[in-house]
Amino acid sequence: MLPDKRENGMIINTTTDVRVANTINVYSTLRSHGALTRRQLTSIVDLTFASVSSICNDLLKEGMIHQDDRTFATGGRNAQRLSFVSDFAYAVVLDMHHTEYVMMALADLSNTVVKTVRRSIAEVRTLEDLLDVIKECYDELVHNFDNKIYCISVGVSAVYRHEHEILLQSSNPLLERVNLAMHLRQIFPHLPILIENDANLAAYGQLPMIPNSTNNHLFLLFTQGIGLGLIVDGKLYQGSHGFAGELGHLKVTGVELVCSKCGNVGCMLTVVPLTTIARDLNESNLLKEVGSLAYSDHLLERAKTEPVVRERILFSAEKIGEILAELFDIINPQRILLGGNNWKLYPMMSQVVRQTCRTLSNLAREVDLEIQFVEEPINSLICRGAAEYAFYYFTRTSIPDPILFTP
Repeated sequence: MLPDKRENGMIINTTTDVRVANTINVYSTLRSHGALTRRQLTSIVDLTFASVSSICNDLLKEGMIHQDDRTFATGGRNAQRLSFVSDFAYAVVLDMHHTEYVMMALADLSNTVVKTVRRSIAEVRTLEDLLDVIKECYDELVHNFDNKIYCISVGVSAVYRHEHEILLQSSNPLLERVNLAMHLRQIFPHLPILIENDANLAAYGQLPMIPNSTNNHLFLLFTQGIGLGLIVDGKLYQGSHGFAGELGHLKVTGVELVCSKCGNVGCMLTVVPLTTIARDLNESNLLKEVGSLAYSDHLLERAKTEPVVRERILFSAEKIGEILAELFDIINPQRILLGGNNWKLYPMMSQVVRQTCRTLSNLAREVDLEIQFVEEPINSLICRGAAEYAFYYFTRTSIPDPILFTP
C-alpha cells in the first residue's frame, strides 16, 4: 500500500491509482500539446520511457489516441508521433443560464462544438414543460449523430448544493429548490448528469488557456445575476456546501436601492448588471427585445454623444472595480477575469475598473495585478467550461476503460 497522497486531484493509495494517474497525465498532455513522439512525451510528463510506451500502447488499443504512420527524425532513431483523438467521444452541454432560452451543444474531447440547438423558454410556465423543451433539444441535437456520448454537463445560474443535488437562488423560478439531476435522469437514464454553477464553469473553462494550470484566478461572470468562479491551485473551489462565489449581494458604496432578491440595500446586483443599466435608462423592454449583444452596441453608440449614458456605463465600471479591490485583498489571486453579457462594454469600462481597483485596494498597488476582460459571448464561455468540466469527469471515470453511451 502506498502512502496516501493526491495527484491531479486524485487520491493515490495503490499502484493501480498510480498507473491511472500517470495515464491521465499522458493523455492530457497529448490533448494540450498536440502530436508528440514517445520520447517527447517522456520528457514532458517526467516518467520513464518504458512507462510512457506501455501507457500509449493501452491508449492506442482503446482508440483514444492515434499513431501517425509516418516517421520523424528526432536526432536519433526515426520515431512516430502520437496524437489525441478528439472525436473519440462527445459530451452534451446544456446551458441554462438564461430565463429566456436554453442552448444545447455537442462538444468533442478538445471542447470543439460541432452542433448547437437553441430553444426559447420565454413562454414556458411549468417545470414539466421546461423538461420537454430539453428533451426536444436533445432529440434534434443527436439526430443522425452516430458517435458515442459520455455525459451531459449542465450550466445553471443558481447555487448548486452538490450533496443534496438541489438548486438554490436560481435566476429561473421554475428551478428554485428543484433536484434538476433527478429530473434529467428520468429523461436520460443512460447518461451521467453533471451540474455546476455557470460562473464556476466559466472559470473552469479558462484553465486550458492559462500556461500554468496550478494557478489561482477569479472569474466574475455577469449575466442576469453576478457570479464568481474561484480556481485555487488549479482546482475549482466550491466551498463546504457549494455556496462559494455568490457575489451579487455584496454591498457597494453610494447605492441606496433595495434589492428585489434579498430585500437589503446597496447590493452589487442592483446597479452593476446590464439589466440595471437598461432599467436606469428606461430601456428594459429594448434589452429584452434585442438581446444583450445588440443592446450593448446600442449603448456604445449612444455613449458617443450622450454623457448620461457614458456616465451610467462608467458607474457600473466603478462599482466593479470597488468589489475587485475587496476580492483581491481577501483572496490575493494571480489574476482576475471578467466576462458575461456586458463584454462588448469592456473597452470603455476597463480603465475605470483597473484604476478603481488599484486605488481602493491596500495591496493591488504593490504587485502587478492582472485584470483580464474576456470579450466572448456568454454561451461560448459556459459551453467551453461545461465541456472542460466534462473532460475532467471523463478522465476520472473512463481511464483506463472508457464508459460510453449510444444516443
